[in-house]
Amino acid sequence: MIDDARTHLEIRATTDSVWKSRLMPVLVVLFFITTIGGYFLGKYRAEVDWQVAVEALNVLEKDYSRTMQENTRLKESLEFEKAKSTRDVQIKRQAYDEIAQTLASTSKEVASLKENIRFYESIIEGAEKKQGLQIKNVSLQADGTTGQYKYQVIIVNSNYGKNKSEGKLALKLEGLQEGELKTINITAGKDAEDTPLLFKYFQRVDGYITVPDTFQPQRVHVMARLSGKKAVKIEKWYTWDKLLNSTEPDTD
Repeated sequence: MIDDARTHLEIRATTDSVWKSRLMPVLVVLFFITTIGGYFLGKYRAEVDWQVAVEALNVLEKDYSRTMQENTRLKESLEFEKAKSTRDVQIKRQAYDEIAQTLASTSKEVASLKENIRFYESIIEGAEKKQGLQIKNVSLQADGTTGQYKYQVIIVNSNYGKNKSEGKLALKLEGLQEGELKTINITAGKDAEDTPLLFKYFQRVDGYITVPDTFQPQRVHVMARLSGKKAVKIEKWYTWDKLLNSTEPDTD
C-alpha cells in the first residue's frame, strides 16, 4: 500500500474544517450568552448602585432637614433670649430713671420746703423786731437772655387785721443812657400800671426787667403803698451791681 502524503493532508484538512464548523456556532452562542449576561449583570449592578445612592440621598436630606430645623430653633431661641435680655435691661433702666426722677423731684420739694421755712422764720423774726409794712426781700437774677433779668420782691405787713391789705407796688430802674440820667418804669401789672397788692400776711411779686442795649442801670427803686384806712407807703433804693445775682434783705 502506497502511503501518499497528500492523502493525509486532505484527511487532516477535512477534519479541521468539520471541527471548526461545529465549534463556531458554540462560540457564537457563548459570546451571545456572555454579552447578554454582562449586560444584565451591569444593569443589575447599576440598579443596585442607584438604589444605594437614592437611599443615601434620602438619609442626607433627612439629616439636612433636621439640621435646618435645629438651626431655626436655635436661632429663634437666641432671638428670644436676646429680646428678653434687652427687655429686662429696658425695664431696669426705666425703673432706675423713674426712681432717679422721683428722688430729684423729692429733693426739689425738700429744698423748696426748707426755703419756705427759712422765709417764714425770717418773717416771724422781722415781725417781732418791726411793725407795719416792710419790703422784706428784693432779688435780681440774670435770665440768660441778653438784657433780660428776673426780679422778686417780698412785701410783709405785720399790722394785719381781719381783712386783707390792698395796695400797689412800683419799681423803677435808674441809669444812664447816652450820658443822661433816665428812669425806666418796671411793672408786672396790666396796661403798664403798678403791680397790685392784695394780701394778709405777705405777698411775693415776680417779674422781668428788660434793659435796653444803650442803657447802663445804676439803681433800682422799690415803692410799696397800702390804701384804705391803714394807708401807708414805704420805699427803698438798691444798687444795681450789688443787687444783681444776690438778695437784698430789709436791713433798715
